[in-house]
Amino acid sequence: MNSIQSLTRKGATCSDLLSCLYNLKPTDMAVFLEVAKNENATLTQIAEVVHRDRSSTHRCLAKLVSTGLVYKQSKTLESGGYYHIYSMAEPTKIKEYARQKVQEITDSLEGLIENFESDLKKHLEQN
Repeated sequence: MNSIQSLTRKGATCSDLLSCLYNLKPTDMAVFLEVAKNENATLTQIAEVVHRDRSSTHRCLAKLVSTGLVYKQSKTLESGGYYHIYSMAEPTKIKEYARQKVQEITDSLEGLIENFESDLKKHLEQN
């Protein structure tokens, strides 16, 4: 996960938030922003704009789909076969997911703080 400090600095952006919460790399963010700009874009279209090969772009898209930030829809070709188009999740949904993720992180950090002394003692005894 990117540093939480990046979120607390002045001028933090939604890109900083998403990068931190979902461990998105710069290429992932570039792909996400391209999908946000061009709803129903194909893999090939996205790859061309972000200047990455199709396999790298596909990995980014798979990551974004798994986080719920992007949706993938299959389209059938008249000649047979299919292709996928990608769309950004609704901003209100992304905001809801972010709130849930922040709560998970907060709960985890609270647990770490609560158990700090006993965890420290265990580490000191092991070394």
